[in-house]
Parts: sequence; C-alpha cells; structure tokens
Amino acid sequence: MSRAKKIIQRVLLILPLLFPGLSVAGQTHTTETEQNRHDNYPGEQVSHGGERAHREHKFRESRIQIPDKTAHKAGIRTAVAGPGTIGESVTLYGKTAIDHRSISHVRARYPGTLVAIEKGLGDLVEKGQKLAAIESNDSLQVYPLVAPIRGQVIDKQASLGEFSGERVLFTIANYSRLWAELRVFPGRRDKISRGQRVSISAGERTFDSTIISLAPGGNGQPFAIARALIENPDNLWTTDLMVQGQVVTSENRVPLVVENRALQPLRETTVVFVKVGQTYEVRPLALGRSDGTVTEVLSGLTVGERYVTENSYLIKADFEKSGAAHSH
Repeated sequence: MSRAKKIIQRVLLILPLLFPGLSVAGQTHTTETEQNRHDNYPGEQVSHGGERAHREHKFRESRIQIPDKTAHKAGIRTAVAGPGTIGESVTLYGKTAIDHRSISHVRARYPGTLVAIEKGLGDLVEKGQKLAAIESNDSLQVYPLVAPIRGQVIDKQASLGEFSGERVLFTIANYSRLWAELRVFPGRRDKISRGQRVSISAGERTFDSTIISLAPGGNGQPFAIARALIENPDNLWTTDLMVQGQVVTSENRVPLVVENRALQPLRETTVVFVKVGQTYEVRPLALGRSDGTVTEVLSGLTVGERYVTENSYLIKADFEKSGAAHSH
C-alpha cells in the first residue's frame, strides 16, 4: 500500500473522533443528542429497559418524506394524539322486530257492507287516507274507513261486497322505527341495565342506540330481552334481521389513546406513523387496553403529536419496501 493511501485512511479514522456528527465513507455517527432522541421516544418509561431499546433499534433512521399534496391525494389523514375513553363492552345477539306501537289493526266503526276498496296489500298510506267505504247496516249511510297511522298495508281481509263484521279488515305497519331485541342470558344479566349505550350491527349497517327496556323473555325462555330502538326512516332495516349488539358496560378515562385503524404491525411490533412537517416517522408503541375503536398508549407517543389514521398501510408499505429514510 502506498504511503498516500495510508495517510488518507488515518485521516478518515480520526475525523469521526474530532467531529462526532460527521458522515464519512457512508458511515453515520450519531451525536449524543440524536441518540437520546431515538433511545427515549417521548412518553417512554425507563423501566421498559432492554425491550424498548431493542424495539427502537430496529426503527432508527426509519422516516420518509411525503409532500402534503401527495399525502392528500393518497388519502393519508392524521389526528392529534390525546386522552380518551376506553369502554368495556358485552356482545349480545338477537333480531329486529317492529315496534308494537307502530302497528294498527283497522276494523269497521259501524258494521256493514264493503262498497269500495281503495287500498291493497303492500300499498303505502298516509294517516287519514281512505282505505275503503262501508255502508252501515243501521243507518244505511256510507262512511269512509281511514288509516289511523302512516305506514304500509301488510295484511288485508276486506273484499268488495263482503260484510265487515267486527273482524280486522286492514293491518298497517310503520317500519320507520324498529326494535333490536337482544337476548341476555343469566351469566351476563348483572352487566346489562337500562340506559347503557349499544351499537347495533347487521352486516355493514350499524346504528348507535340505548337500551330502553329489559324484560323476561316470556314463554319460559331462559333469557331476558334487552330492547333498543332503531331509527329506520329509509327502511334500510327489515324485521327478523339477525343483529349483534355491542353494549358498553363501563368507561375508563385514560391519558392517551390512538385510533385502532392507525395501528400497524411492523417488524414484530405494533407501530403508528408520526407526522412532523412533511416527514413521517415510524414509532413503536407499548399498548394497554382496547375497546375495538381506540387503544390505550402506555409509551412511544405523547399527547399533542400528530399521527396517521387513514391509509397508514400505504406508509407501512413504503417503509417495508425501502427499510430506511428516503424522499418522494
């Protein structure tokens, strides 16, 4: 080896010692300040020790830059980390049923002969709208039979020329409000009470409601029925639909939570992506309780930091592809 090359090698070895932050020949020497920032993410507790250090070591220098315009087009959205409520819940099952107050059985006020039929099975009617006309046997006067409520004719037992008698001629149901009737078995009875919030779901449809009654199932059934109202103005819910009810049984306020949709598995741990300016940093978390919507953060994040909520998987894919910092 020539003397010149030996001198150059010695200079390259000495420079990092004189200037600790200097990057030489592709090697980066991290300053003490930078090292502390990586070793102690805001909110971390020293007691996590080696496990925390091992997690963070895998993500040092793991950050990417994405211009805000590009992030917006990609549907990347963020939220500010802060305190929240972790709810404990119980899952109940049942089905939808019509509110019995929304059914009307229409009879003739004065028995007589049906001389006109205006509405048929399946027809929609307004309150006060004419259903049929009846000639009274006593007065021989014709009077209209009208709908007492707004709804749909779900049963018709009236035919032209028949004698009305006292039977039900029309049955009208209004489906704009339904019940969710949830079964509560004895093992969960002590956790369920009136006034509790419940999220009712059937497939992709959900409705947030409140338990307003709790009564025995009847007919010797081994369960109680918890009823919650479903507002159904567009008739998207039908009766006898199998539903699931997530009943909130208790709520606990915690210092810091993140939305569950923000969490991503990455390199054998769970992370979120923190936005600082136009830079996104991968942040490993220590997590606590979860209620299916938000999760408690024990360490790895601090109140006020902005983290990615929507489409965080896009940033995860970028990290997995590159494995290091890069710019778009």
